[in-house]
Amino acid sequence: MSDQNNNIIEMNNVGIRYDQGPEILSDIKLSLAQGSFHFLTGQSGAGKTSLLSLMYLAQKPSRGQISVFNHNINFTNRDQLASLRRHIGVVFQDFRLIEHLSAFDNVALPLRVSGMDEREIRKRVTELLTWVELDAHMSDKTSTLSGGEKQRVAIARAVINRPDLLLADEPTGNVDNIIAGKLMKLFVELNKLGTTVVIATHSDKIINDFPYPRLHLQNRGLHIYYPADTSVLRGINV
Repeated sequence: MSDQNNNIIEMNNVGIRYDQGPEILSDIKLSLAQGSFHFLTGQSGAGKTSLLSLMYLAQKPSRGQISVFNHNINFTNRDQLASLRRHIGVVFQDFRLIEHLSAFDNVALPLRVSGMDEREIRKRVTELLTWVELDAHMSDKTSTLSGGEKQRVAIARAVINRPDLLLADEPTGNVDNIIAGKLMKLFVELNKLGTTVVIATHSDKIINDFPYPRLHLQNRGLHIYYPADTSVLRGINV
């Protein structure tokens, strides 16, 4: 998808609240450039999942303006939102897999929706599930898989279509350090192909091993921390 000003996401004075409760996030200002990679951190309850939900267009802000792919979300209708979401891959904490389908069919779903040839789908899905070490479980229904295995299926489904924007909420929370490192390398490779990546995480190890800019939520606001290795910084402004 083309991005006229090279920014995937722009937020200006954004606030979000649920029902009549207090604001969870206040006066968020954020501009994320196409092809950037950044972590999202903060204590439990700081608003990470809420911020991600705004990014993947699950809800609109209570106030302020959000632009995704140069579309002002405040004035975008349901059909337009659905079209924009096709360019976004999301890894949810609760996986949101279709339990009665196999691991293969869950991962293949985005490609089938897009109308890809079945032979190409089988090639891509098989390669990716082998990469995340699920080749022995491709035919298994996801309801029979462990939490870590479900996590890898969810990640494979999110990246299979090479989205313009990838949002992942604690994507390594249910796997060991070896698999976590392998999954992170998958995200890095996708980023090298041009995908903008935002990963919410509590893992200090991942943040230290992969020194990308860190967006930190605290006291309803957003702060940025840059890694010591400035060579990884690519187009992020707050």
